[in-house]
Amino acid sequence: MSVNGYLSDCSLPEVFQLLQDGKKTGLLSIQGLASPDQVQSKYYFIWLHRGRIVTITTRLDSRGLAALISRRRYLSPTMTERLIRRCPVDEPLGRFLRSQGVLTTKHLEILFAAQVIRQISELFQLPDGYFAFDESAPIPKVEMTGLSVIATEVILPGMRILKEWGAFKDRLPHPQSALVSLIRGQPNVRINQVEWSVWRLIDEKISLEQIAIRLNVSVEEVQRIAFRLIFVGLAKEVPMMLSAGAEELGVEEPDAAVPDAAVLEDNEPEIDGAEVSESLFPGDVADGEELSPSFFRNLIGFLRQAPKSS
Repeated sequence: MSVNGYLSDCSLPEVFQLLQDGKKTGLLSIQGLASPDQVQSKYYFIWLHRGRIVTITTRLDSRGLAALISRRRYLSPTMTERLIRRCPVDEPLGRFLRSQGVLTTKHLEILFAAQVIRQISELFQLPDGYFAFDESAPIPKVEMTGLSVIATEVILPGMRILKEWGAFKDRLPHPQSALVSLIRGQPNVRINQVEWSVWRLIDEKISLEQIAIRLNVSVEEVQRIAFRLIFVGLAKEVPMMLSAGAEELGVEEPDAAVPDAAVLEDNEPEIDGAEVSESLFPGDVADGEELSPSFFRNLIGFLRQAPKSS
């Protein structure tokens, strides 16, 4: 199956969803289309294994992870190259370095975050780009930490920082429609405080417009939050009974305090609680270790303080 096109026609979240649902293995290449103030386009190379992201680079010389290790001053360039030559060809470099005692699990978590999270944040801010997926491309183990993340787990943090919503303009839920939960109990993915404030109010008898009034924010902001909840499978849009008012339908005020408008200014590119695990090569991906949730809670703050990767 051919997977290629423009992000203006098929959004990045939709591409990730397609690759995850198909449990695809291969290389997703994305060329960011140059804007008038750019000298040249930037390229991103995303490798997946069975629908999970295992590494992201902006170069094809197989030295992206090595450069990042040196830039973080975990190892010298000379030592890194020496260990690369000793690394088995079928083993992720990060896992090999950990087995040799020169890197820790914490180091690998930080490296994976710098590889994937920061690049994904950039990708979600592209005004447009051309993408192509190659199922025959071999996965470069030398660029891998040995960790992986479900492709759609990066959608929420990516969509939180999305500035250009043109691709979704016609797909946002209607202000007069309502949301209903598709799950029982609490969300099965970690949502931030902004999304939670909308989530706790969703009801087939309460329109998005009414939610916006209760939270004292714009209807458009609530529409975008609702779209995120819909996209990750937590809720669905339903028509509301417009012939009856909220009081006639017995809608009750929430029993907990609703965050004020300032809370809804939370636009940090989070990946809090994402399901990240070891990529097992060879073997099955599903049984890998999970990264600690506390690591992700402080991820953005750490990356701001740490030296930036190019």
